[in-house]
Amino acid sequence: MANITLNYKGLTGKRGTITAADTATFISLITLIVADEDPTVGVLTNSDYDIALERDTGITDVANGSDPIAVGVGNLGLVNGDTIICIDDKKNLLTTNTKEVRQLRKLRIASVKRYAEGKANYTYDATSLPDTYNDNLPGADDNPNTGGLVKKRPWVAVGAIAAPTSIQESVDGGSITDLEIWYDGADTNTIVPTGIADEDNINQWNDKSGLAHNLNFDGGNNKPTYESSDTQNGYGYVQYADGDLMSINPLASLSGATAYSVFVIARSTDLATNATQILTSTENGELSIQIDTNGTARFKVGASSATTASSTVQEDEWNIYSLVYNGTANIVGRVNDGKLPSQNIVSAGAVAGPAAMGASTYLYVGGDNTGGTFIGDVGEVILFKKALNATEYANVENYLATKWGV
Repeated sequence: MANITLNYKGLTGKRGTITAADTATFISLITLIVADEDPTVGVLTNSDYDIALERDTGITDVANGSDPIAVGVGNLGLVNGDTIICIDDKKNLLTTNTKEVRQLRKLRIASVKRYAEGKANYTYDATSLPDTYNDNLPGADDNPNTGGLVKKRPWVAVGAIAAPTSIQESVDGGSITDLEIWYDGADTNTIVPTGIADEDNINQWNDKSGLAHNLNFDGGNNKPTYESSDTQNGYGYVQYADGDLMSINPLASLSGATAYSVFVIARSTDLATNATQILTSTENGELSIQIDTNGTARFKVGASSATTASSTVQEDEWNIYSLVYNGTANIVGRVNDGKLPSQNIVSAGAVAGPAAMGASTYLYVGGDNTGGTFIGDVGEVILFKKALNATEYANVENYLATKWGV
């Protein structure tokens, strides 16, 4: 028979057209109808959907291959313009009535729809469901929040995102629970005193992670100020002069941690004054991001180990600094000014981890207890108590770059 053009409508509502004549091409059409999903995931099963004619839904592929609709175009009397549709095969639930089976089926279909809608998080983890959902006996692999879903669950995996709008969107569902610190200068609700005016001193910078790891000034009478007139991409930020310092004491939750991811977006305004300017550090320098007089950025984990950026940071330019430590051998340090690809600095060989961290550990922003204070502006500081994977930390960088316009 001559080729005819068929329309199709997928389970998610996605529409398209295809020219088909023989069985092989028609089977490809069925694949297109179903595959509004990520072809590398393949989450749907034969019991989740049927293939039907839109003008006569009584003609269906009941067993996905057992009746005429899957045999070939010529056996169906199809004509130009006919529409083949993918429909939700709910009747299969009649034979599988456990709560777990119903829930997992919903997740498979929801996963396909999230992918078709362009959402970055569309891969699910059934063990992230609480026992009241997945019908299993309580166990170590279940969601620890037995009263409901924790943040971003069960959508646990994330793909690369060019312009994420939040930290939550940037990382896997299993990572968001390890967010320990989030200081956001763009959010004036986190700045104390309330209603702070331009150039006023800051008494406290509140943490948005939900863990109340709030920063307090730690420089005698030297307090950073809030800049709200000369904004960056429309946002205010915290301004550090020489000697200004803020800290958390103690940050007990870092005790025993073996891996970290730290992100800072900042602008140096005077590199010459101090030989070493520290953006963030513990009191013994075990976990720090620092800048030398010549603008060389350093990423440090452990008192005796550091890596050095391959090029320098310029004064009066906003940069994103990323430090990821996997707990064993490697530091990933990156500097991104939004103009060039990120500089990747990966340490060679073993790195001495921050073994000295304990329940009384200080964490400083704007310097440390050695006097190497930072002179410049800080927009945002983010710390995870885990090593984010390459997709996640690139997404966080993209979130900061998009938000702050670098």
